[in-house]
Amino acid sequence: MIYSRFACVCFVLVMTAAAEPVPVKTTPKLEVLNKQIAENGENAQAYGNRGYVLALLGRKEEARADLKKALSLSDKPNMHNRAGWAYFNMGDYADCVRECELAAKMSDHQAHYDYYSLVLGYWGTGDMQKALENYALAVEKDPRFGSYKTLMERTLEWTPLEQRAVHEVYVLWSKAWKPL
Repeated sequence: MIYSRFACVCFVLVMTAAAEPVPVKTTPKLEVLNKQIAENGENAQAYGNRGYVLALLGRKEEARADLKKALSLSDKPNMHNRAGWAYFNMGDYADCVRECELAAKMSDHQAHYDYYSLVLGYWGTGDMQKALENYALAVEKDPRFGSYKTLMERTLEWTPLEQRAVHEVYVLWSKAWKPL
């Protein structure tokens, strides 16, 4: 009796572990953004934000369409940066770099996010030299990136992929680039 219960529990655990997670198709935030766009079809910020959310949901083609629309409505640095982050989360690292480089150039590297956004893109493309160079510049711009504790606090709401990228670059930077 005990063995059959144990076997049953093991079977359930194995089957549960083997099951693929069900992808999420929508979120309350997506519904809010849909409503904003329905109310104002020229709302570039809503399109950019929806593109980012769609990217996180794995709805890549819809995300790309929204990002393209957002950029056609607003050719501003923050919009290009937002597109870069969405592309990063879709694994489109070359597009991420393109958009983040353009955003940084347009803002004359004055936006608070310019350097750490570039870190993500360069990490994704495997260009660790540029990732580290931009990480050092990000620390100059925002010293919270220079300490592991404050980096953790600063990136708490980032996606796991965003956190992984910046944390991996931080480790290399802290061991090889950080001034003593």
